[in-house]
Amino acid sequence: MNLSGKRFLSALKGNYLGQLALVVVIVLLTMVLFAPYISPHDPNKFNLPERNKPPVFLMDGDWKYPLGTDPHGRDVLSRIIHGARVSLGTATAGVSIAVFLGVILGICSGYLGGVWDSAIMRSVDVLLSIPLILMALIVVAILGSHLINIIIVMGAAGWIWHARIVRGNVLRIREEQYVLAAINLGTPKIKIVFLHLLPNLYGPIMVTATIQIGYMVILESGLSFFGITGSTLSWGWDIAFGRSYLGTAWWVSSFPGVAIFLSVFSFNLLGDFLRDLLDPQGRQITKACLLYTSPSPRDATLSGIPS
Repeated sequence: MNLSGKRFLSALKGNYLGQLALVVVIVLLTMVLFAPYISPHDPNKFNLPERNKPPVFLMDGDWKYPLGTDPHGRDVLSRIIHGARVSLGTATAGVSIAVFLGVILGICSGYLGGVWDSAIMRSVDVLLSIPLILMALIVVAILGSHLINIIIVMGAAGWIWHARIVRGNVLRIREEQYVLAAINLGTPKIKIVFLHLLPNLYGPIMVTATIQIGYMVILESGLSFFGITGSTLSWGWDIAFGRSYLGTAWWVSSFPGVAIFLSVFSFNLLGDFLRDLLDPQGRQITKACLLYTSPSPRDATLSGIPS
């Protein structure tokens, strides 16, 4: 095991929220990758004699349907497992596109500067002024309801997160002595990017992408709730379908909602854990800010915090 692996396990050992988040994320990824093999039933098969079966922990519940069935007799657990493929798969694909575009444009903005920086940052300002849900509705109205179009919207709008973070880090890294030395030695710009910039951007990119996945899950679920993603096998769609049966079959909407909550919460916790692991200096600064609110120079000196 290499040093990074030991460091990861050591940090995880004392972080119970990080452990919980990692377990939930692993379970979710297992659902995405192996849904057809671990799903107990066909998620789309109607079975009217078994409709509105309660969860196993309620009276008349049956282990055959651990989370109950919907008004069409479809197994809720199977729909949650397969719905993870749509909700998480769409979010992950959208974030992947956002990372790819954001890293390229962020490096161009921060490293090349000048016209590149102005053009990219003004584009970021324009996109920040447009609500993401409105952008999704416009794209769907033009191109139609399809998950591919939703992924395109996620990628086209999500890159601004990464571009701004990458740009800020590049502006700092390019002033480091080893980068300045490489420039003075005539090292090609593309080589400087791959040897000196990208390795130092890995941490911020991974943290931002992890947190962004949770945000995109909420976006996809919201769009699915209104039926504009083109998929009827999604957590958001199941919540919308079950809202008419809250009085008789509350589990149809509730369990997909719990799945969304756990997904977003776990990815946010995992992102916080990775931030603390990959940016210990930032963690210490954060703790100092929480413990000391605008300390005087004397107090800062006594406490060991530089003023």
